[in-house]
Amino acid sequence: MTLVGVIFSSYLTLTEVALYIGMMKNATAVIRHAGADLWVTSRGIRNFDFAKLFPEDRVKQVLALPDVLWARPIMLTWGFLKLADGAQEQVEIVGYDPLSLVGAPWKMAKGSARDVRGGPFIILDESAARHVGDVRIGSSWELNDTPVRLVGISRSAKTFTTAPIVFTSYSFSQEVSSDVVWRNSTSFLAVKLRPSADIARVASTLREELKDNAVLSTNDFVKLTVFYWTAETGIGAALCLTALLGLIVGAGVIGQTVFANTMEHTAELATLKAIGASNVDLDTIIFAQAVLDAGAGYGIAAALAILTKPALEQTGVSLALGVPLICGLLVLILGISVAAAYLSIRRVRRLDPAIVFRS
Repeated sequence: MTLVGVIFSSYLTLTEVALYIGMMKNATAVIRHAGADLWVTSRGIRNFDFAKLFPEDRVKQVLALPDVLWARPIMLTWGFLKLADGAQEQVEIVGYDPLSLVGAPWKMAKGSARDVRGGPFIILDESAARHVGDVRIGSSWELNDTPVRLVGISRSAKTFTTAPIVFTSYSFSQEVSSDVVWRNSTSFLAVKLRPSADIARVASTLREELKDNAVLSTNDFVKLTVFYWTAETGIGAALCLTALLGLIVGAGVIGQTVFANTMEHTAELATLKAIGASNVDLDTIIFAQAVLDAGAGYGIAAALAILTKPALEQTGVSLALGVPLICGLLVLILGISVAAAYLSIRRVRRLDPAIVFRS
């Protein structure tokens, strides 16, 4: 029963933490893979997915700085993809420069990220199949009432919102927008600095030049997006709370079991004390029991999590089950298990060996 409880709590904790990390990686994927050092955005932006527009020609002010190697605009907007059966699916549209590939899909299952050049061409991620049906090169749909053709299939390009990402050329993303002001506006400027440049200093200079914009380093933009989805929406906080409850359940199960076994074997422990066993010897017995319970249960839970990952990801979620996470949680759970055994340690240390002779 102890093993079952530890397996359940460890599996819950591991999958919830992996789900949270996977969702945060999805939410910041375009930011992390664009290769930029700085991001110029509109003021008041709180995450990548809900961008505000600003004049596109501010790229000239950015390029005027000697420390700037390149600056590329990236469009982010939302629209509807009309499917062959007439149904509509809301999608997130990312427009990028097909020559520089800044903001383009970073992994391609089929086709090339440059294939969106020169027309109404789009790239969808292979995970979009659960939303739009069969994803095949050459498929034709309508994006915001404009006919488009699928020329590539990306891999691992998902959003936190689970809405499919439609990658297309920057110019075409402006054309399919329903608002004419977008023709001269952009959502982001991704900026790459020269190797010798001081990122903090250049960012400060750009803030002085572009007073109506926010200038963020890539790390700061990632943190801002993660904070929004974690704290301001409550979704991430709910996942973290569930993981914490799993740890508490596991600690409670192990602590209760070790304590019950300690009380059940009070006479044997007192006998060991009577024949010369030290407190350290008895502590080792109890700690070893807690570590074995936690280690065996966690090992089985980790194996189950790895085996069930493909099935869980078929539902559209992403589980970041990497070696650092698995090893880190193992150390944490072992530490919690040892702490949970402390009540038993205190009881044994107060144990009087004389009870052996009284009995």
